[in-house]
Amino acid sequence: MKEDVDHIHDDPQLEAIFKRFGADAFRRSSGVEPFDPFLKRINFSGDRCVEIGTYNGITAIILARYFKEVVSIDIFPHTAKHAIAEFVGVTNVRFVDIKDNEEKADIINGLDFDAAYSDGDHSNDTQLDFDLVKRCRRVLFHEYWDIQTPVYNLVNSLKQKRGKVIIDGKFAYWEGRK
Repeated sequence: MKEDVDHIHDDPQLEAIFKRFGADAFRRSSGVEPFDPFLKRINFSGDRCVEIGTYNGITAIILARYFKEVVSIDIFPHTAKHAIAEFVGVTNVRFVDIKDNEEKADIINGLDFDAAYSDGDHSNDTQLDFDLVKRCRRVLFHEYWDIQTPVYNLVNSLKQKRGKVIIDGKFAYWEGRK
């Protein structure tokens, strides 16, 4: 955990969030891992990114550094995300709370986007979420490790047949063929 805390304190924006909202703001967030450096390394940027799985909005705030707009969709509404984004002055994130997967599909199917970050319900929705966003051909996954079998198996299948895959810790990036 010390490495996670060090990473947060090395980033001025995350450090400010930590000081104002505490460690709980980072609960269940990939922002405590070296997310930002990985985004830079794979050149994960563009006009609009769809994020599935918001929680407190930390990763959406980091993604907002690289995209003109981030649409962050979550089935579990957490109101802290709005206060956190406002506190750090991030205005290019649209948080969308949904009630179920049908509503998630309706929203995503109505969007144009050039990248996606899949960090939703790994146990039940990994394949569904990928099917909703794969048309953009640039999908970043969180929780790529053998304990998260659905993510691990999906990414491994993508490595076998559908474009390039880059792995870094628990992150996996898939870029599909055009």
